[in-house]
Parts: sequence; C-alpha cells; structure tokens
Amino acid sequence: MSKTENLNFPANELSISFLRNHFLERQEPPPPPLYKDDSLLFKSLCEKSNKAAAVLIPIFDRPNGPELLLTRRADHLRSHAGQISFPGGRLEGAAETHIEAALREAQEEIGLPSDQVEVVGRLGDYYTISGFCVTPVIGLIQAPVKLTADPSEVAEIIHVPLNHLLRPDVFQLKEHQYNEFRRRYYSTYYEQHHIWGVTAGILMGLYQDILSDRS
Repeated sequence: MSKTENLNFPANELSISFLRNHFLERQEPPPPPLYKDDSLLFKSLCEKSNKAAAVLIPIFDRPNGPELLLTRRADHLRSHAGQISFPGGRLEGAAETHIEAALREAQEEIGLPSDQVEVVGRLGDYYTISGFCVTPVIGLIQAPVKLTADPSEVAEIIHVPLNHLLRPDVFQLKEHQYNEFRRRYYSTYYEQHHIWGVTAGILMGLYQDILSDRS
C-alpha cells in the first residue's frame, strides 16, 4: 500500500470563484482519461461495450468553504448497495449528452433542480470493470437548495468539506486480486463513510485536477 503525492491546497485559497475560473479556463479538447491503473485497465473493455454513463460532482458554496455532495446508495439495490457514490447513471438514448444525464440523475436521486446547477466543466473519463465509461461533470450550486433523497435509490445525502479532500495523505492506494486482474484502487474515509473504488478514483482525479494550478 502506498500513499499519493504530498500535495497541499490551503483552505483559504479555495472558493467557488476559484473553481469556476479553474474549470472554465480549460479549453477543448476534453481532458484525457483519469490516470489510474484500475481505470485504464478496463479501457478496452469499455470501448467494446460502448456503455456510457455520467455523474455529477455537485459542489456547494458554503460560508466555511465549498462542500462536495456524495450519496450513500440504498441498501436494497442489486448493485453497489450501500456504497458511497455521486449522483449519476447511464445515458438514456443516443441523443442525451453527458451533462443532461448527470443533471437528470441528480434531480431524480436527490431532488437537485437542474436550473440551480452551474455546469463549469468535466473531468477525464473513468473506465469501470462493469464496462462503463463514466464522465464526471462539475456543477457549482450557490443558491440555497432543499434536497430530498429518493429512497428507492439513495439512503443518505452526505456533504464533505472540499478542503478535506485536498489535504496530503487523505487517499491511500490499495491492491486487490480480482480474477486475472491485480487491481489498484484508491480508498479514504470521511467520518464513518468508506469511500473507495470508482468514487474515490474520481475524487482523486478532482484532487489532482484542482492542484494542477499549483504545480
């Protein structure tokens, strides 16, 4: 087990304005796939399956600094029950865009109105062992919003101070043998919540993306 780079981002430099400028300044083409062994391992599988999904990374403007929203999936779900995730899901039809899918799923899962989300960019794609190519969409929320979890999908809504995820040594890189694959995945905790796998990999991508302004 190893730890990530010892990078730091002072909390007093982090703001919604900084995040907006950081992501809006990025020009096309889209960023490259998130660099992580466990994701890139499944790139060819995802290209063959042609299954596209999107998640929303909702970041809320709070007096004490930006907060990132995560969900705990309902315990009765057939896949990934009880795991920590972002709002999101599979694209519906060839005409739906990643942004439309991410906003639709967030409204369905947690009652987040699409017109309250300022989409400022995206991260690189993330490839999963189930054959999905997941596109993370960055959304900023400033106005007060009342959220309601859909109990058929979401057991709990979790707000995490963003600067908690931008501290050194928050993430650990672990290894696990899965069939013929030697998987390497990120893992961290916030309070009692274990955040790992795809969600932690995307968070690490966000961490590295934001910190790129300091490199």
